[in-house]
Amino acid sequence: MTKANTKKKMITKALSVGVLAGVAVTNAQTGDNSRLLEMLVKKGVITGDEAAILAEDANADYKKSNSLLDSLTLKGDLRLRYDHTYDSASNGRSAEDRVRYRFRFGGVADLKNNFKMGFRMATGHNMTSSNQTFSNDFTRDDFGLDQAYIGWQQEGDWEENSGFTIYAGKNPNFEKTGWKLSKALFDSDISPEGFETHYGVEMGSTTLGLHGGAYFLEGEDDPGKQMSKLIMGQVTTSTTLSDALRMDLGLGAYGIDSSDLTGPGTGHGNTVGQGYTPLMLDAAFTYRGASNPIKLYGTWIDNQQADTLSTGYITGIKYGSAKKAGQWEAKIEYRSFEADAFWDEFAESEFGAIGVKAANEYAVGTNTEGLVIQGKYNIYNNIQVILAWRHTEAETSVYDDESNNFFQADLIFKF
Repeated sequence: MTKANTKKKMITKALSVGVLAGVAVTNAQTGDNSRLLEMLVKKGVITGDEAAILAEDANADYKKSNSLLDSLTLKGDLRLRYDHTYDSASNGRSAEDRVRYRFRFGGVADLKNNFKMGFRMATGHNMTSSNQTFSNDFTRDDFGLDQAYIGWQQEGDWEENSGFTIYAGKNPNFEKTGWKLSKALFDSDISPEGFETHYGVEMGSTTLGLHGGAYFLEGEDDPGKQMSKLIMGQVTTSTTLSDALRMDLGLGAYGIDSSDLTGPGTGHGNTVGQGYTPLMLDAAFTYRGASNPIKLYGTWIDNQQADTLSTGYITGIKYGSAKKAGQWEAKIEYRSFEADAFWDEFAESEFGAIGVKAANEYAVGTNTEGLVIQGKYNIYNNIQVILAWRHTEAETSVYDDESNNFFQADLIFKF
């Protein structure tokens, strides 16, 4: 072979290696480059051993360049809602109709070493609601940071909330991190800010959970004043009673002094200046021996700092489980909350009554009792329909005939 031919072959080989490297960057698997490698080997540009080394190096570079994407899981949802609200014959407004939406988008990054970092953006700006009503002549809507947190787990599984776990930052809702707390007492849109820790251990047929949290509600510019805090703890158990029956229990309490909070709130019902240390007992029995699961549940709550109007309770039953396409569920639930049973700012944003403060005002919070009927159906795994009806009235009111009906229809898309 002449020197010219040898030089030409070396140049061809170098160019081929460069092309292969470029192709490998855009292909995730070695198999995508196999045909190109075979052609180069057949033409004598590279040997079989060199082809194997090139394929290994190219794919290693690809995996390294995409390590961030591999560790990040993105998800979100869009909820379209129609509601017929505050419908009472004596409220002075007859009825109100709204069309609303909620959009959320976020992700979780696996940082390795048992750490994960999560974030989420959401519409709305209230603590207990991400809803955005169609209004204001097509102007831009609020869209802000809803979650930003670090999680660490010593062992176990994140989804099962087992092992020792810590969260810090603007955390996911209580129901996502291991607590067993009613959504009626803590709205599912709340993103608590602070620190929490959880420990789960299996003891025979029972899983024992210990939970604690310290959260920050309102700071003060005056150095002489303390920041308002929420301190909460709970003990939970989940026991397998038989192949088809499970019992879940939760006993917890939190402490908060409403006199420390000076900002305008969204809740109603509480007595001004009243302190709150409610004791909460949650119980649920789930039976899976029927064609669909049946869940009987209840919550009892009593504010240890209040002498009167201090108690509340929830009782309900749910049939079915809407998790996958074609599945459905239905529940009926009764709630009764006296005015100082718990801190009204945390209450579910859709359960209130007319007559809590005035005859023509609908207020969400405590001092409310009523019925909730709800049905869910999954059209596809990621598309769900929800219908709900609430019939409520004030626990104590000078307006004896006040009551209202609240109807909702949701269409939810998840990705």
